[in-house]
Formats: sequence, structure tokens, C-alpha cells
Amino acid sequence: MKAIYLIVSAVLLFLNVQAQERDVFEKGNKVFLESSSKNENAIKTNDELLGYLQEWGYWTVAENKTESDFTLITDVTASKGMTAVSWGGTSYSLIAKLVDENGEVLWESNAYKSSPNGTNGFNSSRAVVKKLMKDLKKKFK
Repeated sequence: MKAIYLIVSAVLLFLNVQAQERDVFEKGNKVFLESSSKNENAIKTNDELLGYLQEWGYWTVAENKTESDFTLITDVTASKGMTAVSWGGTSYSLIAKLVDENGEVLWESNAYKSSPNGTNGFNSSRAVVKKLMKDLKKKFK
């Protein structure tokens, strides 16, 4: 009898934790967009991301962190120079984290990379944001 009670309790606890995690990212919740980098490239990329998040409309973008349900933190790095794929423009790398109000990372993206070329309109910033948005849309339908 004790074994059944322990198993049922464990299952209920697991389901409760899973439900709480999903509720944070529920459609209509508020997300605050933050960047760990303060350089010009990070600001440009976050502006692109802000537009795509608003267009998607799954979450509402909060004006400040205190009114949000969670935070989307981006880490953007850029590198310039001539490489085989960059055509001499700026290449970007983007990693995003979804963080709850306690600072706990609940989801972390892959590292998205892009170099300017004809397929992305020579806009690497937009290209990495599109890759992130594709994964967000797949994860949170």
C-alpha cells in the first residue's frame, strides 16, 4: 500500500512540475526581451527579434521585466572579415535563453550562425533571428 502511495505521489508531483513549466510559456503570457550584450550588433538583432515576436503574436512583449512572466535573454556575437562564406560582411551568432522570474534557465536554444550571402539578403542579423523563431514556433505551437 505504501509503495502505491509513493508511486502515485511521485507521478502527481512530476505532472505538477510539468504543468507549471508549460504555464510559464503559455500563449498570451508576457515575455521581456533582454540582451546580455550591449553593442550595436546586439541591439540591431534584438530589434529584429522584437519585430518577429510581435508579428508571431504567441506571447505579448512586455515593456519592462517586472510585468513579464518570463525573460528571453539573447547573446549576440558578431565578427567581421573576409571568409569563404562571409563575403567580407558581418557574421552573427545568436544564443537565446528563456528564464523564469527566479533567474532559472528553463530553455536554451542552439547556437544559430549566419554569414551574409545572397540567400539571406546579405543580412546575417535577420537570418539568425529567423532561425531562432523557427525553433520557437516549433517548440511552442
